[in-house]
Amino acid sequence: MVIVRKKLHLFTLLLLSIVIFACGASEETSNSEKETGKAVASEATTEEEAESTPEETSSAVEEESSQVEVISFEDRILPIIESSCARCHIGAGPGTTHALLETASDVSANAFAVAAVVEAGVMPPWPASDLSVPFEHDWSLSQQDRDAVIEWTRSGGAVDIDPATKITAAEGVNHLVNYDQEIFPIGNYDGDKGQTDEYRCFIYDPQLTERKFLIGYEFIPDQTEVVHHLVGYRVPQDLREAADQKNFSDGQGGWSCFGGTGLGGNQIGTLNQMITLWGPGTGAVEYQNGHGLIMEPGDFFVMQIHYHYDVEAPADNSSFRANWSTDEAISPVELVQYFSPAEIPCSTTEFGPLCDREASLVDRLASYDGEGVQADTILDLCGYAPEDFAHMTDGYASSICDQSARFSGKVVSVLGHQHGIGTTFRMTLNPGTPEERILLDIPKWDFEWQFNYDPIEEITIKPDDVIRLECTWDRSLRPPDAEPRYVLWADGSDDEMCFGVIMSTRT
Repeated sequence: MVIVRKKLHLFTLLLLSIVIFACGASEETSNSEKETGKAVASEATTEEEAESTPEETSSAVEEESSQVEVISFEDRILPIIESSCARCHIGAGPGTTHALLETASDVSANAFAVAAVVEAGVMPPWPASDLSVPFEHDWSLSQQDRDAVIEWTRSGGAVDIDPATKITAAEGVNHLVNYDQEIFPIGNYDGDKGQTDEYRCFIYDPQLTERKFLIGYEFIPDQTEVVHHLVGYRVPQDLREAADQKNFSDGQGGWSCFGGTGLGGNQIGTLNQMITLWGPGTGAVEYQNGHGLIMEPGDFFVMQIHYHYDVEAPADNSSFRANWSTDEAISPVELVQYFSPAEIPCSTTEFGPLCDREASLVDRLASYDGEGVQADTILDLCGYAPEDFAHMTDGYASSICDQSARFSGKVVSVLGHQHGIGTTFRMTLNPGTPEERILLDIPKWDFEWQFNYDPIEEITIKPDDVIRLECTWDRSLRPPDAEPRYVLWADGSDDEMCFGVIMSTRT
């Protein structure tokens, strides 16, 4: 996800500035100072040699040598790069605009930046912790691997193989080799440089005249430098008129939208069913073992694309490739959503009219024409009242909600969702019982990296099982110039959410 472009650039530039400054200061040292330093060093060395015995000198050398670990690029670093970095940083990968790692010499040249983002935990992106059930395609690094990359860089970042050696991804991004249909949006959007966080919804119409099953799909970003991430929805024919009215309503293709499509049937309903999340590095989704997503005649897709215009770019024309089946023996894949409140009062150091919950609620409702605000609905769903969160005035807030699973089937994938001030996310199956399983644990939430996670093992869920959601937030993560407000569950980027999705097959 290109997603870390600002973090990576700023962090790398800062560290490079430190190195350049240090080198420059060293070069400005006068010749006389250097000569004086050499003389002093020579005297000190002579005195130390005279005072130390051969045994002491030998011991010191051995001790120093034992502390310097020689890390082989070929044996130790190359496997890490090819397993956890190459899929995004070679060829047309989404990370190549920030760091191209196609050869061993490229890795060596970028060693300082690679170690910096690895040490900071920014790369490779894998928010899920080891408390989660094991997932497919896990490219996270162990602490031993992180330490190896850091030490290799500190020792000079040299390569012990031909510098021209090509880097090969151990696991590439999966793409559809063949597809039945490529769908383009009805209208394009062309934003302006400096325009950040533009959420735009587009109609993608497969023009279905009969029931079909979507058995594979892939989102193809057009203007990759500004397409930040995507959330895709399946929308029924009943809402097509509403979508057409919104399309081009401000003179450009699509319409401005936030947490959902803005077409009614919000996340808590069943009208707008989320079907996919995409970010740079995400490949095709292909359902296995005779599974597929059922689509009725007239159903269409709405793709919510998040644009981040920190560069100039032409109008975007991202597409959606699909493979279909009419085989009625296909087992439908379904998505079940779970929720927890997002109630984040102003801290005791913040003041303003919107710090009153009711005032903030009225303001949000006015901003979204009465739609896109689910705060009260979710409180009722989880059995809470606003007063239950009124004491959370130290700048931090949290929520927890248990719900019945409501389906019988096997887990295909899981995902979690919050906005920008989220700090942790957890979804647990049957908490506090011998059957407890943490389906997804994200100890350091990052809005920029939201994945579908595919469990390796088979996990079966029954209707009376319990799904627990837990989320936390930190108000200090709001933009410093943002007006103080009681943050509620709503669609805007300055609002918050806490929901999880289980994609499953029914039994």
